[in-house]
Amino acid sequence: MQDKKYLLYKNDVFLHGFDTMKDCSTWLENIIGGSLYQGLSRIRDGKWIPKEDSQLFGYEVKINIQQ
Repeated sequence: MQDKKYLLYKNDVFLHGFDTMKDCSTWLENIIGGSLYQGLSRIRDGKWIPKEDSQLFGYEVKINIQQ
């Protein structure tokens, strides 16, 4: 089994692993709605921390470094 590269967490609880950021955003869009790719990418890159009124509040995307 191949490890997933992008790991999605909500409030430090692991939700799901994905091969691409597009897969990650599509999966989460199906659950909470909206267009989330840009926001998730900014969270992943450490460029944005969502505020409490954001639908992405509490979410975190970690990159699984495979060696």
